[in-house]
Amino acid sequence: MKIVFRLNYHTVPGESLWLELAIISETGQREERVLPLAWLDHQHWEARVECEGSRVEYRYQYRQEHPHTVLDEWHGPRVIRIRKVDTYLALDTWCSAGTEDYAFETKAFAGMVPKRHALKRDATEGNHEFQLRMAAVPPGQAVCVLGSAPELGLWSLEKPVILSEVSENVWRASVDFRSDYPVEYKYGLYDLTTRKVVDIELWENRSIDAHYLSESQKTRISDEGYRRKPDALFRGAGVALPVFSLRSEKSLGVGEFADLKGFADWAKLAGLKLIQILPINDTTSSHRWTDSYPYSAISVFALHPQYLRIDALEYEMSEDFDRRVAEARHRLNPLAQVDYEAVMKAKVDLTREIYEEHRSSILASPQFENFLQLNREWVIPYAVFCVKRDEYGTADFSKWEKCSVFHWAWVNALVESDRWLEIAYHIWLQFELDAQLSEAVAYLHEQGIALKGDLPIGIDRESVDAWSAPHLFKMDAQTGAPPDAFAVKGQNWGFPTYHWEVMKQDGYAWWRNRFAQLSRYFDAYRIDHILGFFRIWQVPYDQVEGIMGYFDPALPIHRNEFGERQIPFEYERFCRPYLREHSLAGRFGQRVDEVKQRFIEPFRSDSWMLRDAFSNQRKIEEYFGAIDEAHPDWLLKEALMDCVSDVMFFEVPGSDGWEFHPRYGLQNTKSYQELHDDIKWRIDELYNDYFYRRQEEFWKAKGYEKLPAMRRASSMLLCGEDLGMVPACVPGVLKNLGILSLEIQRMPKTSNVAFFHPVDAPYMSVVSPSTHDMPTLRGWWREDAEVTAPFAWQLFGINLPPVELSGEIAQSIIDQHLKSPAMWAIFPLQDLLAMDEALRLADPDAERINVPAIIPFYWRYRSHLSVEELAKAENFNGLVKNLVKESGR
Repeated sequence: MKIVFRLNYHTVPGESLWLELAIISETGQREERVLPLAWLDHQHWEARVECEGSRVEYRYQYRQEHPHTVLDEWHGPRVIRIRKVDTYLALDTWCSAGTEDYAFETKAFAGMVPKRHALKRDATEGNHEFQLRMAAVPPGQAVCVLGSAPELGLWSLEKPVILSEVSENVWRASVDFRSDYPVEYKYGLYDLTTRKVVDIELWENRSIDAHYLSESQKTRISDEGYRRKPDALFRGAGVALPVFSLRSEKSLGVGEFADLKGFADWAKLAGLKLIQILPINDTTSSHRWTDSYPYSAISVFALHPQYLRIDALEYEMSEDFDRRVAEARHRLNPLAQVDYEAVMKAKVDLTREIYEEHRSSILASPQFENFLQLNREWVIPYAVFCVKRDEYGTADFSKWEKCSVFHWAWVNALVESDRWLEIAYHIWLQFELDAQLSEAVAYLHEQGIALKGDLPIGIDRESVDAWSAPHLFKMDAQTGAPPDAFAVKGQNWGFPTYHWEVMKQDGYAWWRNRFAQLSRYFDAYRIDHILGFFRIWQVPYDQVEGIMGYFDPALPIHRNEFGERQIPFEYERFCRPYLREHSLAGRFGQRVDEVKQRFIEPFRSDSWMLRDAFSNQRKIEEYFGAIDEAHPDWLLKEALMDCVSDVMFFEVPGSDGWEFHPRYGLQNTKSYQELHDDIKWRIDELYNDYFYRRQEEFWKAKGYEKLPAMRRASSMLLCGEDLGMVPACVPGVLKNLGILSLEIQRMPKTSNVAFFHPVDAPYMSVVSPSTHDMPTLRGWWREDAEVTAPFAWQLFGINLPPVELSGEIAQSIIDQHLKSPAMWAIFPLQDLLAMDEALRLADPDAERINVPAIIPFYWRYRSHLSVEELAKAENFNGLVKNLVKESGR
C-alpha cells in the first residue's frame, strides 16, 4: 500500500519538515525511518511511502538550518491502520502545543471542563475520514462537520455529519464521498437534544482539493483546533497570595497548608477559580530570618516545615503540650507580620517533642515506609543534608570535611548507623507536610478551585541539589539580571547557573523529576524568569554586582569584528578598569592619596590599575566586610566597586583574547565617554548588533531546545514570567509551545506605549495589575504622581487623580483586567482589597511582599484579615463576585 503524507504548514527558506515513522508488521516487528518531506508550495509538504504491515505510527518534525533547531509536533504518535486500499492519503495539519485545546487538557481545567458521556461510534466505513481534536465540548453537544457537498448536508444546520469521540478529545466520522472535489467545510457544535447545529467555527472555510491518486483510495483529514468565538473561550479569575501571608484562627504565626482550605472557601464565595502562591520549598539554611526568602530553597523537592499545622498531627500528647501550642499561637498569631525565627523555633521544638514521643510508631507505620520508598532518591539526601547542616552549623557543604562531597555509599552507611533516628525526623516532617498539602489540594478541587505554584529559575548554591548533583550546575557563576531603572547596577541573585549541555544528555531528567514532584500538588505553575531558558544573565563568581554579567549562552563579538568596523581595538583600554589620573579626584574625593597607597598602583603614563588584592569585586567585598551606608568606608568601597565595573568589554573565558561580551550600558563608563565621537558610534553599532540583532535566532533555538521537555514533563498548565529585557523571539516561542505569557499593566512589552492595556492581551496569557516584586496598586499609585497622573488620564480619562488611590478607581482597574480577553486574570489579594476603603489596610506600604532592590529582604507580609474574616466580608465578597460575573469569567 502507498501512503501519501501531506502536511499543511507554512515555511520560509531555511526551514524543512521531516517524517519520523515506524511500520509495524503483523508479528509486531518495527521498521523505523526518518524521511524528508518534499516542498509542494508555501503551505504544503509531502512524502510518499510504500509499506506492508498492520499499522504505521508517525509524527512530523520541524527543522531549521541556521541555527540548528529541531521541534517535534506536539501530540503523537499519529496512527494509520493499514487497509485493503491502493493508496492512503493523510491530509494533516501540524499539531501545535499552542492550540488552546491542549491548554484545556491540563490539570488546571480538570474541575472546570464539564464531563461528557461517550457517544456511540459511527460504524460507517467511507472513503473519507474527518478527525478533529477539540477539548471542552459542552455537555449534551457533539462536534459535527457540515459543508458544500451533499454528503456534508449542503451546509444544512439539521443535516450535518456527527463526529464521535473515539478517544479523549479526539472526534472522528467517516464519510463516503461521491461528489466532485473541491469540497468546502467547517466544524460546528451539534445539540443532541434539539438535533440542530448551535455553533459554527469562525474564519474562512476549510477545503479539500482534488486528491485522486488511485482507484482504491482512503483519505483521512486530520484537523487541529476548533476555531472558537471569543465569548466561547474559557476565561477565569484568580487570587495571588503567598501561603506564609495567610492568616487564620488556627494558624501559628504564619500561614499553613491547612489555611488554603479556608482561603478556597473565600475564593469560591468571591467567584474565583484559582489560587496562586509563591514557592513553598524548604529554605532553612542559617536558621535566621534571611531564610524567609522563598526563592532560595535548599531542596527543589522538600516542603518548608513552617507550613505544618501542629494541631492536625494525630498524635496523643499531654495537656501541657497542648497548653504550650496554645501559648505559642496566642503569642505569634496576633503579630502584624511573620516573626520567622520565632515561628520556626516554636515549630521545631514542638515537632521534635512529638517525634521523640512517638517515633517508634511513626517509623513502623506502613504509610511512612511507603512515602520513604516512593521519595527515597531525594528525601534521603535532603534529610542527611539537614543533619549535616545542623552538625556543622552551616549549609556551606564545602566546610563539611569528608562529607563535603556527596556519595551514596557513605550516605547509605549513615542511614544504617545510629544516626538514622535523627535523619528520620526530617523525613517524617516531609511525610506530614505532603499529607497536609495533599489534603488541602483535594479540598480545593472539591470546591472547583485550581492551585497554581511557582517554579524558581535558580537553586541555592548551598543546597541539596548543588551538593548531590554538582555536575548539573556552574558553581563558578551566579544568576542575576541586567541593570534597569529599578536596579542601576543590575541584580545578582547568587544562584549557580545550569550546565544545560550536561542536563540534555539524559533528557533533562532532573527537570522532569522536579516537574513530576510539582504536579503532585499543582494544577498550573508560573515559571519564574522564563527568559532564563533562552539565556541567563550570568555573573562570574569573583564579581558581586549584576552589572558585571553577560548573557549565557550568547554569540560573542570576535576580535576581527573590531577591525571590520574600523574600531582600533586596545585590550588594556577596552577590557581593564579605566583609571586615569585626572579622574581619581572625582572617584575618591579627599581620599585619593590613601587610595593610591592602599588600593591602586601605577600602570602606564597617567594611568593606574587596581592592586591584585582588589582586582575584582569579591575581593573588595571581603576586604570591607558587612558594612552599610552609615559606615565611613561605604563610599570608598562603592567607588572601588565602580572602578572594577568601568570596562567596556568582558573577555570570554578561555578565548585567549579573541572573543568578548560588551558590558551592558558601556556608554556610561568613563572609558567610553573619553573616546572620539567617530569611535563611539561604531561601538554603539556593535553594541546594538550584539544585544538586539545577532542573538535572536540563536536564543530562539535554545528556547525550543529546552522548553518542550519542560512542557511535556507534566500535565500542569504552564505560565511564563516573561518580564524585563525580553528578546523578540520569546513571544513566538511561548505561543507555539502553549505557555501562557504574563501581562502587567505598568510593564508594557512594547516601547511605543507607557502602559499596557489589558484589552490588548492575547488569549493565551495571564493579566495582573502587579506582582509580589512590585508595590501594590495603592503603593504604586502614590509612589510617583508623574507616572500615575498620565496613567489615570490615558486609561480612565481622570484629569486630576487623587493622591491616594480611591476604591472607585481601584475597582475600575480591576474591572478593566477582568474584561480582558486573557485566559486568566489573577489579582494579588491586596489589589482586590484596594476596592474596599473600609476593609483595606491603612498603610499601603505595609502590604508590600518584596523589594528587589533590598538584599537580603525580609519576606514577612501577612494579610491583616484572617480567612474567617474574609469569608464574613459580605459587601466586599459581593462586589468581587459581581465584577467577575459581569465580566464573563
